[in-house]
Amino acid sequence: MNVSQVLCAAGPVDAVTNQALACRALFEHWGWGGNDYAAVSASGINRRAIRPLRALNPASDEVLLLHYSGYTPRLERLFDSRPRSALISHNITPARFFWNIDPLAAVYSEMARDQLAELGRGVGALAAVSAYNAHELRDMTGRRAAVIPVLFDRRRLPPAGEPPDGPPTVLFVGRLAPHKRQDLVIRAFAAYRALQREARLVMIGVPQSPAVLNALQRLADELAPGAVTIETGIGAAHLWDYYRSAHVFLCLSEHEGFCIPLLEAFHFGLPVIARDAAAVGEVIANAGVLLGSDDGISTVAELLRIVIGDVELRTELRARGERRLQAFDHERTAAKLHEQLVSLVAR
Repeated sequence: MNVSQVLCAAGPVDAVTNQALACRALFEHWGWGGNDYAAVSASGINRRAIRPLRALNPASDEVLLLHYSGYTPRLERLFDSRPRSALISHNITPARFFWNIDPLAAVYSEMARDQLAELGRGVGALAAVSAYNAHELRDMTGRRAAVIPVLFDRRRLPPAGEPPDGPPTVLFVGRLAPHKRQDLVIRAFAAYRALQREARLVMIGVPQSPAVLNALQRLADELAPGAVTIETGIGAAHLWDYYRSAHVFLCLSEHEGFCIPLLEAFHFGLPVIARDAAAVGEVIANAGVLLGSDDGISTVAELLRIVIGDVELRTELRARGERRLQAFDHERTAAKLHEQLVSLVAR
């Protein structure tokens, strides 16, 4: 069996790209052939591992797996009338988050949603990385969409280590973008720091644009001068060290199709405080502290004080996070992917 994967875009620190590479490792383990292609590839991508999309000339019996993450010209032509094809939706951020700061991104977001609906009506099978995304696909296409969570292999991560020493440290990991509301993270941290002056905030992620990064840095300098570190380009080893040294993971994002850093936080034993928005509550379940839409900055600051200061509570949340990871067991997710793709060949 040959399965070729198609990416809308590929990048060395892109979550969707890493998922496709994890899938390729499974395919090779199962004895399947095929290659991987991307419409656009950033610098740092191995062009032998991920080839230009224009080089794709699939055989009639080849399975095409599309990891959909953004508008890509001419994809419809490639997937038209191909029963042996599958689409996995990794989520499209709604345009409303971008109009004020990046209108072009907003336009592409609107185009992506239209394209996703058209592709979803034509491919052989539909899937999504969360029930939230699957429900969205069903609304768009009128078709059933399976849920295949992200492949999360804990064996690739170092051990968690002991609970951290040092000053109280709040951590956020994820792309620096308007919908992830790092501005609220900074404001909540500043309110907490008024109670705990030695506290520190670390935010790690690639910025959507220089304007987004500059706005966040200005806000941090204004509200919590010298207490906020923003890292935009670090290696894996450095990232894991930040997880180990933090006391709590804070996510106030208003839109997530999954959010892999939540699983990383659970792995490293970090208590999680997060806004219950989009797929976040689905991923966390009862393993973290979920905020409602009406919970404001003062509530978040108070929760930071409680969770960081209460050793017994942190121990309980650490245990719950460990149990929650069982729902995203790598072998279980791999079996779902295998079943979905094999069913296409049987048609």
